[in-house]
Amino acid sequence: MKINIQSIKLFWKKLRKNWTHRFRLIIRNDKNLSTVFELKLTPRKVFVLSTLISFLIIILTTILIAFTPLRVYVPGYTNPVEYNLYRKMLTRMDSLERMNAIHKTYLDNIINVVNDIVVSEEMDAQMESAPQKKVKDKDKISQAQKEVNEAAEQLLVEITDRSAKTYIPLSQHVSLPTFAFTMPALGTVSKKFSIQDNHFGMDIENEKGTLITSIADGVVIGMHFSDKEGNILIIQHSGNMVSIYKNIDKFLKKTGAKVKSGDPIATMGNTETESNKPYLHFEIWYNGSPINPLEYFIGY
Repeated sequence: MKINIQSIKLFWKKLRKNWTHRFRLIIRNDKNLSTVFELKLTPRKVFVLSTLISFLIIILTTILIAFTPLRVYVPGYTNPVEYNLYRKMLTRMDSLERMNAIHKTYLDNIINVVNDIVVSEEMDAQMESAPQKKVKDKDKISQAQKEVNEAAEQLLVEITDRSAKTYIPLSQHVSLPTFAFTMPALGTVSKKFSIQDNHFGMDIENEKGTLITSIADGVVIGMHFSDKEGNILIIQHSGNMVSIYKNIDKFLKKTGAKVKSGDPIATMGNTETESNKPYLHFEIWYNGSPINPLEYFIGY
C-alpha cells in the first residue's frame, strides 16, 4: 500500500488553515426552534479537550483496576488470598533456608573437629593480609570455633563412650519387614555384645588388611583417632541408625561420602592395646542407645 504524499500535504494544509477557525455547536428545540445549548469550538480546542478526556479515562480506569477487586480478572494479578498465602510460604521458605544453612555450618564444623582439620590456620593466613580492623572478627571466629569444638566433643562422648543403661531389642524398634544388615567383615566373632560388661558391640577377628564393608546404605559422618580405640569410622543410616567401626588400619572413604551396602570403607588393623590380634570392634546405635548387632545380620 503506497502512501499518497500529495493527499497528506493537502490534508495538512487544510488543517493549518482551519486550525484557528471558529465553529459553533448549537442544539435547538425542534418545536419552537429555541436554542437549548450553544458551544463555540475550534479545532485546537477540540484536540485539547479530546486529549484531556482520554487521559482522564485512562487514569480512572487504572485506579479502578488497581484499587478494586476487578484487578483479579486482569491477567497478571493474583487473588488477594493466594497472594497472602504466597507471602507466608515465601517467609517460611526463607526461614527454612536460613536454618538449613546454620545446621550445615554446624555439621561441617563438627566434621572438621572429628577429622582433626584445623581451619584456624587458613583463617590466620587471611587475617594477616586483612586490615587491623578485622582483628575483632578473628576473635569472634575463634570463640565460635571453640564452642563448636566443645559441642563436637560432647556429641562424640554421647555416641561412642557413654555407658548405656538400657538394651533395645530388635523387636521393639524395627518394624520394616526387610530391615537387615550385611556383615561388616569376614572373620570369627571373638567377643559378643554385652550390656553387663559395658561391651556395646561385637569383635570380629581376622588378618590385618581384611576389608571392612558398610552394613547398609548411608553417609560417612565422622572419622577420627582415639588412643584407646584406634581409628574410628562412623556411618549414618536411615531411621536414626548409626554404625561405628573401631580399631581400623586404613580408611577407604572420606567424610561426607555416600556408601551402599557392601561397599569397602576401611581395612582391619590392630591399633588398640587390648589384643595382639587384628580385629574389628563394631557397634550399632539406634536413637542414641546400643543394640545387639547379631540380631540384625542375615543368617544369625
